[in-house]
Amino acid sequence: MFEYIFTSVLEVSMAVSFFLFFFLMFMPKRLGKYAPRCRTFLWMIFALRLLFPFQMGFRLTAFRLITPYRLKSDPRPILESAEPGQLISLIQMMAIVWLVGVILFFAIHLIAYGLFERKLLRGTKTSSLSQEEERVIRSQFYEVKYQLGIYDPIRLWISSEASGPMLIGFFQPKVVVPDCMMEEQMLSMVFRHELMHHRRHDAWYRMLMLATASVHWFNPVVHLMTRRATEDLESACDQSVVAGKTADFVGEYAQALLNTAKCLLQRKKVRQTVLVSYFSSSAQRLKKRFMDLFAPIQKRGLTLLSVVFLMVVLGCRFVFVQGNDQNLDWAENLREGDISSVEVSGKQLPQEMSSYAKKDVVDWFSSVNFKPALYRDRNRVEEERFRITKKDGSNKTVSLFSDGTVQVDGKEYRAYGNLLK
Repeated sequence: MFEYIFTSVLEVSMAVSFFLFFFLMFMPKRLGKYAPRCRTFLWMIFALRLLFPFQMGFRLTAFRLITPYRLKSDPRPILESAEPGQLISLIQMMAIVWLVGVILFFAIHLIAYGLFERKLLRGTKTSSLSQEEERVIRSQFYEVKYQLGIYDPIRLWISSEASGPMLIGFFQPKVVVPDCMMEEQMLSMVFRHELMHHRRHDAWYRMLMLATASVHWFNPVVHLMTRRATEDLESACDQSVVAGKTADFVGEYAQALLNTAKCLLQRKKVRQTVLVSYFSSSAQRLKKRFMDLFAPIQKRGLTLLSVVFLMVVLGCRFVFVQGNDQNLDWAENLREGDISSVEVSGKQLPQEMSSYAKKDVVDWFSSVNFKPALYRDRNRVEEERFRITKKDGSNKTVSLFSDGTVQVDGKEYRAYGNLLK
């Protein structure tokens, strides 16, 4: 099962990367004509497909990658759990490295986020603002919060360690602002942006992107996608804030972005984490946000999203990664002239039928691809059994079951037809 999951991840990562690279490298200007909210949904479709790589049903194998079985010729077992004469396969070694990478990548980001939150909390005790100034800020926060119709318990932190306004937390969200006094109009804009992040559940969108990057930590194209997704997330939040507002309001909001960017430059550099929503941005990202903020009416992109959905669902079926093993190596290299006899359901075939049976067996093995079976039906029925003996004396027993699984010498597989061979 573990080997099946890893090979499925590889298949989807390779296939989706092809489409991602096309959108990221060749269509950035065209994507700019679509609303930021559309673009966030676009990246979410890619992320969800990358997180759920399992593929059922028919397969159209256009690209097939087979990893070799043996790493050494030494017959002694590499692992204590391995049987003598059987060695761990390359795909199994890769799967172990992949799993360790997933755990480390995700854990490091969560630990960094936890340390960052604790640092902000310590900064609330060293704020340079007076009690009256903090009272004004808190009063403005709750005023904007209730204007937006948000009654969830959201805390406000005024921290000396904050480089700019931000939203942190998942189950206990907090809006964090630096300990520098701002005008009430600017405070209102800041709080509208961060509270809109909460209302849109953007923290969980960021968690989705982190999970995707963790599972596909080996794929640089996926990391480019997650960076682009978080940028578009900020632009989408900007447009949610200014939706239905006057041009003067949009201008004041843009000025608030500039002022917070100045505050960011004046403070010591704080390394940002993917799990935090920031009001302020770097100069390059701020330029993109302004372009989206003052852009003319942009396309909603329903057609684009529908096309992309079909692309990533169906397109992934063209890539097949197979971790080969001794059973499959024996079966897939089978030649008609190598076969001594074929038994069907325990019965030796007569001489006149033997040649046809040998050809059918070889044709069947050469026309299908195998993966370890993820599951098997408890009520399955064995429909047919073959025993194939080669002239060198080696033999394999192949059983075909009603649930589509194939058993080769007791090991479970699922066979997929290679329709594009």
